[in-house]
Amino acid sequence: MARNVGEWTKDKLKILSQYLPVYLQATTKALERIYIDGFAGPGSNRVKTTEEIIDGSPLIALKAVATNGTRFDRLYFIELNGEAAQELRGTISQRYPERNATVITGDVNLELPRLIATLPKRSPTFVFLDTEGIEPKWSTIEAVAPWKTELLINFPLGMAINRNPNSQKVTHYFGTDEWRAIWESSRSGRLRDLLNLYKNRLRTLGYEYTTEVDPLIRTPGGQDLYYLVFVSKVEPAKRIMKWVQEQPDSRGQLGFRF
Repeated sequence: MARNVGEWTKDKLKILSQYLPVYLQATTKALERIYIDGFAGPGSNRVKTTEEIIDGSPLIALKAVATNGTRFDRLYFIELNGEAAQELRGTISQRYPERNATVITGDVNLELPRLIATLPKRSPTFVFLDTEGIEPKWSTIEAVAPWKTELLINFPLGMAINRNPNSQKVTHYFGTDEWRAIWESSRSGRLRDLLNLYKNRLRTLGYEYTTEVDPLIRTPGGQDLYYLVFVSKVEPAKRIMKWVQEQPDSRGQLGFRF
């Protein structure tokens, strides 16, 4: 049961697949390395326009290996949809039975804070939060901030906010109602202002290292979908992600769009 995705998903997943091996190389001396996927899906994706089956983020993380052979010691996959979670469990048990990988069925806003509380605070932990909606809540981000975490987050654009203009859901996402004045201003740069608000709030949690620009994922027709926001607490991570952003995208074009 592959998840249907757009062609643009390849760009997002290529960024993840290129970053993780270097992350593992950089954290080799740690006692263990942990990967958490907050919106894991069934493990594989089907590109709607071509029917091509590609690895989803869980399989990319399971395959990720540094040049010196370092892999993730523990992997956790959170998925709300029970059928997709069961599909992922089956794939892992068949293809990676030796790996320490756990699939958790449930809401990321409940399960991620519970999970992080059980993990060592000093273990390097990469957290991938990839959703099409306005998720996760800011309180969930706050829950993982005290740990040695790096975050790669799918930041939604105006369409998601348009669907919830008077909803507390947007306020829960930003952790403040400051977004409302920005959104209601109707300025041409308000989406960038919202992104800056979000990244500045991440800095208050200790995520002070981020890329100067953020990849903008678009449809082949040019519709803007979302930004990929990367933040870390250590400076080398910023340099690694900058290198990733300079690599060819999924179509072989030099550099990702911003």
